[in-house]
Amino acid sequence: MKAVILLSDVFAYDSHLHTIYSGHSHPAMTVEAVIRQMQEMRLEQIAITEHVFEEPDLSTIEIIASQIPPSVENVLIGVEIDADATALDGALVAPTDGLDWVIASFHKFPGTSIWWHEDYRKVKEEKTIYREWLDWVHKVIAKSKPDTLGHPGALICQLSIVEEFDRPILRDFAEILDSCREHGVAIELNEATHNKMRRLQTVTYYRVFQLAKEKGVKIVLGSDAHSLPKIGRYLWAREIAGRAGLGVSDFIIPTRRR
Repeated sequence: MKAVILLSDVFAYDSHLHTIYSGHSHPAMTVEAVIRQMQEMRLEQIAITEHVFEEPDLSTIEIIASQIPPSVENVLIGVEIDADATALDGALVAPTDGLDWVIASFHKFPGTSIWWHEDYRKVKEEKTIYREWLDWVHKVIAKSKPDTLGHPGALICQLSIVEEFDRPILRDFAEILDSCREHGVAIELNEATHNKMRRLQTVTYYRVFQLAKEKGVKIVLGSDAHSLPKIGRYLWAREIAGRAGLGVSDFIIPTRRR
């Protein structure tokens, strides 16, 4: 994993943000404006991580890279790329060679073409989805070895059987974190994740990061910003970090691949 221990300010970077090329970001989120916002906020570093839902989306990453001035050294080229929901073999939907930072995400229910916000109930039982998701995560960690797992657990928060992050769920997360530690994969503390959760899920999610700290799995911060004011803005993430007792040594930041 290409990363280093954080500098003095844990919240002085953003490893997950989007641009106008996502198709659902604010129209002001140009690459130029994103960089200007980073500089105005005095962030140490950002990684622009546009969505890749299928291989042709990689052309967007090339466009973004071409718009970053060579003189700007603290903007990394990354990607938020989906795990292949059809194959379920642990592969990502596209190659990630040459990228600085790779976030593996799960936006579709396993074995389906159904997005996280759509109705899955007519297709599969929740217990089946949960079991397949759990097996899928382990395969992605072991096979694709992304730099980090994006908004871990967000997909299963749509399931009614996941009422909170309690002992049964945490047992499964403990195994996921063991896999992360074995393969050098971090987990992401994503500011926007709470928008995909119910209240009880939101207030118990800190336990995942408490467990990561105990197991020595590194954590990365990402705003998941789709608008300029959200870049580097951490409110809920600060609360999670505080409740989980996270310190500077628990975090990492991306580094540029040479």
